[in-house]
Amino acid sequence: MRRYQAIWNQLKKHKQARVAAPANLHARIIKAVKKEKWLDRGFKLVNSELDITYQLSHSINEDKTVITFTLEDVSGVKLSDL
Repeated sequence: MRRYQAIWNQLKKHKQARVAAPANLHARIIKAVKKEKWLDRGFKLVNSELDITYQLSHSINEDKTVITFTLEDVSGVKLSDL
């Protein structure tokens, strides 16, 4: 298993994952989780067949100690809705 795959697996299962890490590692972790989403071809295939689109987003708490990742279903969102 790759180092950040566990975070991605939890994110797929629960649509949210929290990671406690020092602030100097946040950029690396965010990039790695985005890469895990990009590498997961099975996830892409299943969701494309179901016509579902997920957007990965993240937020960092005020203390800069916890990153919260979320997967949002944006398949029903249109440009006119924005």
